[in-house]
Amino acid sequence: MSSTSNYQPLITSLASRISSVSQALITQSTATSLQQEYAKLQASHLSASNQQLLQTATATDVVSSASQAIAQASETLLQIKKSNNQYEGVIPSFEGNLIFLVVFALAMILHTGIGFWYKQWWVMVSFFCGCGLELAGFLTRTLSHNDYDVEDYFLCQIITLTIAPAFIMGGVYILLGKFIMIYGAQFALMRPMAYSYIFMVCDFISLVIQAAGGAMAASAENLEDNQMGTHIMVAGLAFQVFSMSAYVILFLHYFYKINFFNKSGYRALSIDFNPAYKHLRSRKIFKLFPYVVFICVVLIYIRCVYRVIELAQGWSGYLITHELYLFFLDALMIALTAFLLIVFHPGFVFDGRNTNVQVARRSKNKVPEEGVPLEEFKQDGDFGYAEESGSSRRDVI
Repeated sequence: MSSTSNYQPLITSLASRISSVSQALITQSTATSLQQEYAKLQASHLSASNQQLLQTATATDVVSSASQAIAQASETLLQIKKSNNQYEGVIPSFEGNLIFLVVFALAMILHTGIGFWYKQWWVMVSFFCGCGLELAGFLTRTLSHNDYDVEDYFLCQIITLTIAPAFIMGGVYILLGKFIMIYGAQFALMRPMAYSYIFMVCDFISLVIQAAGGAMAASAENLEDNQMGTHIMVAGLAFQVFSMSAYVILFLHYFYKINFFNKSGYRALSIDFNPAYKHLRSRKIFKLFPYVVFICVVLIYIRCVYRVIELAQGWSGYLITHELYLFFLDALMIALTAFLLIVFHPGFVFDGRNTNVQVARRSKNKVPEEGVPLEEFKQDGDFGYAEESGSSRRDVI
């Protein structure tokens, strides 16, 4: 008897909601979402009522009728669920999304632990946020395998997976400033912190544009607003691709100026490098690190170009409805970046427990156009005359 009574609160609740939606349909008879909700509630009510009936029914014809009604209601609910598929008919893979969920959870833990131990605060925060967003995206995609009609899961995964690489690139951008301090600011076009500020601001702008577009697309009540939000997201991604391209150009320019790709020229120029970091430049892992950073940028670049094309095709386009492209051109690119920068973590490369690579800035004195002369650096990499003027400020990132 107790088992039978368990269905009554559900039946009562469903009946109340059916009445409420029925009243709403009187004034909004063309609202597709209300019509689907009404059909779903009716099917659920039919199923619950017959489940209750089966608890006490003994007559064969009653049991058969109730079972058929339950099967019919279940089929109706399944058809409604399929018609509400947020992924344009595609059901996200459980195994594939679960793999990347675990991968990004591991990457987030490792980056947080290594970054904290080696005092690489900016890189740690950037990868914690970036990998955390990737984790959230693939968690909701994993949940969507069974609940592919839940709009909140769909919106969460599309927004988090779209903006996550912006945080990861924020961690990469700071590395050029550190390279400049280690080799010498006299070879750079701008102050070390200027590079970092410019690209972090670009990253922030890209992030805001993508988030605004995602929010507009998510809250859109008509096709026009949805398309506008999508176009804004594409604009944010395109701006990110542009800023990454500028970063690559300036990155290669700086390493060209120090003859990094010319062994004899590099050795001849080495006497002009900042002596405070000679011990870092002699390490094999440090000599490989510029190549690693460049590969990471290329990987994220591939991912961003893919996302621009994907969203430009629309929510029912070829790329967005074929999950393998997401796995290989998005998730894999970001995962490889995250783990490359675990194996070659800045904490290892810059000997973070023993060495502070201080990206310096000055508040009053301007950097000469020809750069900062080597003799004006102190042994810790700061500007010697900045301290003497009483205006020294440091950023340790």
